[in-house]
Amino acid sequence: MNDGKTERSSERKSRDMIFITGGQAQGKTEFAYSFFQDKDIAAADGRCSGYGEALEAELILHLECYVLRLMQEGTDPAVFAGELIEKNGGAVVVADEIGCGIVPADAFAREYREKDGRVCQKIAAFSDEVYRVICGLGSRIK
Repeated sequence: MNDGKTERSSERKSRDMIFITGGQAQGKTEFAYSFFQDKDIAAADGRCSGYGEALEAELILHLECYVLRLMQEGTDPAVFAGELIEKNGGAVVVADEIGCGIVPADAFAREYREKDGRVCQKIAAFSDEVYRVICGLGSRIK
């Protein structure tokens, strides 16, 4: 019987990557923290943290912001995604879904949307578990 709660691992293995995606302000961050059961953890935030921090943090928030910053610097975000997988393959990674909705008129915005989608696919393919969160509720999709 489904009681509205998502089935997920009760014991998190530190070497298993978990990817969480969903729309903006849907509860992804809170959902991600629930995997750590109130443990004090290192988190990196793509809005303000350095790339090196993401390669070491247990929780990576706003992957889409890392992608944008890398593109603005002229760096291929797929390389960063590969490094993240290689060096921090046990992290919980959170990203806003940005590929839904109206296709942007601006060429850079379209390229960003495309590259972010490719990075998220790469992370999801590697991850042991993938969740989509909406209205604070996570659904396991892998």
